[in-house]
Amino acid sequence: MRAGPYHAGALLNAALVRGKLLAGATLVALLMPAQAPSAGDVIMVSGSATYRERIAMPPDAVLTVRIEDVSRADAPARLLAEVREAFGARQVPIGFALSVPRSAIDPRARYSLRATITVGGALHFTTTTHQAVLAAGAADKVKLLLVAVPTALPTTPAPAAATAPKLGFALPATFAGVLPCADCTGVAHTLTLRGDGLYRLRRTYLGKPGEPVADVGRWAADGAGRQLVLGRGEATQRFTVVDGQTLRQLDRLGQPISSAAQLELRHTAQIDGISEPLRWRGEFVYMSDAATFTDCASGLRWPVAMAGDYLAAERRYTQSRSTPGAPVVVSFDGRLEVLPAMEGPPREHMVVDRFGGAEPGANCKT
Repeated sequence: MRAGPYHAGALLNAALVRGKLLAGATLVALLMPAQAPSAGDVIMVSGSATYRERIAMPPDAVLTVRIEDVSRADAPARLLAEVREAFGARQVPIGFALSVPRSAIDPRARYSLRATITVGGALHFTTTTHQAVLAAGAADKVKLLLVAVPTALPTTPAPAAATAPKLGFALPATFAGVLPCADCTGVAHTLTLRGDGLYRLRRTYLGKPGEPVADVGRWAADGAGRQLVLGRGEATQRFTVVDGQTLRQLDRLGQPISSAAQLELRHTAQIDGISEPLRWRGEFVYMSDAATFTDCASGLRWPVAMAGDYLAAERRYTQSRSTPGAPVVVSFDGRLEVLPAMEGPPREHMVVDRFGGAEPGANCKT
């Protein structure tokens, strides 16, 4: 994630304005500027973060608050400022303050305030709505309400867990490493596997221009849990499970690659969640005042949040469907986000950031 050269100075300025560094706070600096901006040249964003659940967090829980540039739906959000604070002996609400130089703010851009609470790298609470900041008319004092991530709360193990492949590691899990590249210095891979069968593989071509490329789809394992298969068809990729900490790349037929090159991905301590904007294609259905989306690549289905570019998707669906309730294949840039549900606890939704188009008459099988 990139950040401008003002980042460290901005965070330090925020702490000084508050009069003291909060106990247990870690200010994240990506690049130290030659000279920090004066107080009159920055915009302060402050407030508090809390959640409704009566759940106490352990001392090592960490609140992270970020200001991000979310102008581009086809690219990861760009980080402007970030503060991380360990809970220690405190509980919510917890205050925060960040500052950004005025010269770094583009009036044409969209900036959002985002917060999470993690324990040991696992996400427990997150904001689920867009909180505009740094724009004309946007508040500079904000009360953030975080929503519990269902998988982070105590639950009874699902019966299907007993029949899951014996992989040697818990799910979700993230593996990372640099694999060989024919025309660059290497390809950095970050692979996240979820328990519902969804995977996201992000590849960054080192030494070449361009943004990282990310693929999503369904992963599967053989009965012994010794081989992973990502995707299907010509795009299939295979890895052997060396142990609970290592995956090794195989050829497209699932055979070992005879090479002295680095072919391993290693288990990471923190899970790289599948939450960034990605390109999706699947079947959209709208009926009974609610919409669902079924991803063609994974076969998984999510409710669609009535946010972002949702109305464009609904209008195009209404124009393209053959009969009420019939599915229509659509494509869009969107992301997965845990949001309040119409009934029951919060659950994961699909958020349409930028609608692409529809394919009347098509379906996932074709």
